[in-house]
Amino acid sequence: AAAGGAAMNLLRYWSFSLFFIVSELWASAGVPLLFWQCANDVTPMAQAKRFYPLFAITGNLAPIVSGKVMSYVISRQKTSDDVGFGSTLKTLAIVKAAVCLGIVAIYRKVYAMAEERELKERTAQSLSTIRGIEKTGKVEITMEFKKPKRKLTLKESMRELMASPELKAMATMVFCYNVCVELTEVLWKAILRRTYPTKSEYMAYMARFSQTVGLVAFLLQLVASEIMTVFGWRWTAMIPPVTMGVLAVAFFAALIAGEDKIPLAQALLIGTVQNVANKVTKYSLFDPCKEMAYIPLGPDAKVKGKAAVDVLGARLGRSAGSATQQLLVFLVGGATGSILNCVPYVGACYVGAVLTWSNAVSVLGRLFDNSADDKPARADNEHKLAQIGEAITIIKSIEDAKREKKEKAKQGNSKKKKDGK
Repeated sequence: AAAGGAAMNLLRYWSFSLFFIVSELWASAGVPLLFWQCANDVTPMAQAKRFYPLFAITGNLAPIVSGKVMSYVISRQKTSDDVGFGSTLKTLAIVKAAVCLGIVAIYRKVYAMAEERELKERTAQSLSTIRGIEKTGKVEITMEFKKPKRKLTLKESMRELMASPELKAMATMVFCYNVCVELTEVLWKAILRRTYPTKSEYMAYMARFSQTVGLVAFLLQLVASEIMTVFGWRWTAMIPPVTMGVLAVAFFAALIAGEDKIPLAQALLIGTVQNVANKVTKYSLFDPCKEMAYIPLGPDAKVKGKAAVDVLGARLGRSAGSATQQLLVFLVGGATGSILNCVPYVGACYVGAVLTWSNAVSVLGRLFDNSADDKPARADNEHKLAQIGEAITIIKSIEDAKREKKEKAKQGNSKKKKDGK
């Protein structure tokens, strides 16, 4: 009966339900899939270590700005009741719509600039080829036939993921990260609601939290390139699970100790620090490391596996974390059915997810170290050969056209001489 009532409420307030569903899809598909796929398309491998952390630096300004905007909008809220809170939500929705239109415009501009750059590179390569032909007097034709790309089904994407050890390791990383976030975030927000019971107070705290995440992530991102250069891909990718795991153990220990030994405010502070670490390490280290690991795989693996890794891994991770907590509440939640009664078991699941995540990083690190040096160079060479062959084909067509023109001119002159005689 309770489940049926919850389902009816979702349908009754369908607009709110749809909004939060789209918001969740944006978090799992918009940024991890669409943005980083765009970055992979327009960024060469040689420049990835230089620019990927810079992309993350720019992105880390967003929580600071959004937190400031949210704080300003809340400060102008006239009443603390549902009417005032609804007005605040409408204002924030208008701001979001304006930002989305800006994203569309920038996305189109970036791809236009990338196409222009590629055209210049191909023109320069063609000119270089022409100079070489002028010196040697030789013309060779190279033709490349590409299979037309088609959209893969979910089943085909999963098959590709399971067949590739690299994609499987990346999927494990994404899955375990989202499990860990879900296991701690629900506990932290349960304590947060007890500490700040009103909606306005809760939103104001979340605005300060967003600003803190953005500021710390921005500072960390300034040295992310140095961290990656000094420690390499494997140990840089190992920082998020280790950091999150250590802080989560402290958070679970504070909750297990109880309010008589550790006040709720201190437990909330530890949980806040842990959740800041969740987001900061993801934005600054986890996402750039994961996206760099896609580059050596080649275009086929990117297309076939990226959607399965980023979208399915994130959604399945969140779902697994939620299902685990629901099962624990049902089994050991007690009469109140509170998640706070399940803290020891949640902590054990968290540690298991962190260990699995760390093992996936080690596996992918070995594969990445072995392939990162030779695969990009080979792919780059193949691309250059294809460009050279294309340029030579164009040049040959031009030469054939000139030859035909000369022959027609000669025939025309011969005909005029005959007519003159």
